[in-house]
Amino acid sequence: MAGGKDSRARAERTFSLKSVIAKQAALSEDNRVSAQIPFAFLATLLGDARARGMLATAGLPDDGTPIGHLDFWRLLRNNIDQTGDERHALGPDTVPDGSFELLLAAMRLGHDLGDGLVRLAAASRIVWPDLPLVARRGHDLRLQVPGTGSVPAQRRLYLEMVMVVLHTACCWMAGQRLQPRRMIAPADDAPGNGALFALLGCPVVRRGDDMELVYPASAADVRIVAERFDLWPSLLFETYRQITAEPLARTSTAEQVLDLLWQSPLDQVRLAGMMGLSVPTLRRRLAEEGHSFRDLLSHVRQQQTLAALKAEVGLEDLAAGLGYSEARSLRRATRRWFGAPPSALRRLRG
Repeated sequence: MAGGKDSRARAERTFSLKSVIAKQAALSEDNRVSAQIPFAFLATLLGDARARGMLATAGLPDDGTPIGHLDFWRLLRNNIDQTGDERHALGPDTVPDGSFELLLAAMRLGHDLGDGLVRLAAASRIVWPDLPLVARRGHDLRLQVPGTGSVPAQRRLYLEMVMVVLHTACCWMAGQRLQPRRMIAPADDAPGNGALFALLGCPVVRRGDDMELVYPASAADVRIVAERFDLWPSLLFETYRQITAEPLARTSTAEQVLDLLWQSPLDQVRLAGMMGLSVPTLRRRLAEEGHSFRDLLSHVRQQQTLAALKAEVGLEDLAAGLGYSEARSLRRATRRWFGAPPSALRRLRG
């Protein structure tokens, strides 16, 4: 009888472990969110009254609810058509509609994307004298807007839009979807900040005083398809829609935290600093999304433990890599997470 109970207990525990593993895999697959732009972004950019008026005119809710990113794009495109100003009347001088196409005209002369961005940056000093771009080729490919940390909130949000449109242009001129390695931007608490960066689908690192869109070094050698330039005005929206149509990862504070935790076992203070946030601000943002640093850290450790045990990584090395002081602490954690020691997990996953 006792043997039967033990068999049933083992069977129940095995089922439980398999369920946990399946649940963790499902979390990884479902950890995606719809692309929504908070109303605060539009209100900070254009002013609350003007933002609500634009929404009402377009037949969209003006009650402060988030805006779909394609609707957001249409609103801003309509605003440029109405004002004739690509800067959305945010600066002292008007930037005539069509100025961005002049930058693309310079870019199309490049024989590859790296050369094209260097040409685009050079042209920006003429077309956008108050917004000069810098392109750099090396161990990666970078497009930089220097000195953005000290400009007003409206201008920072405008520059956020510029970086997304520049990424769209790079994808268009290359004739393929490009995946940035990261977006680097100054720390920023402006309402709505970061919402458009999320559309890039890459980690956002908050540091320094500049905005930098960083591609892998291999992107610099991608050939530019010059013939595509003539279709840009009519197919700009379609290009934007295509490169942002897939469910987007890393659009929330929680996803940025997860990305950094996967790279290194960080404590809360160091991680907040890398994101350009104070610890209280990090905690508040995570709480607003229904998460905590402790829960996210536990999630990453569980995932890494399961993967490492499958790869037969030694417990001492695994414990050190996860930030534990000794293997015994890891053994206690696996019992707490999965109801079984590491040896049982190895057998199950084998």
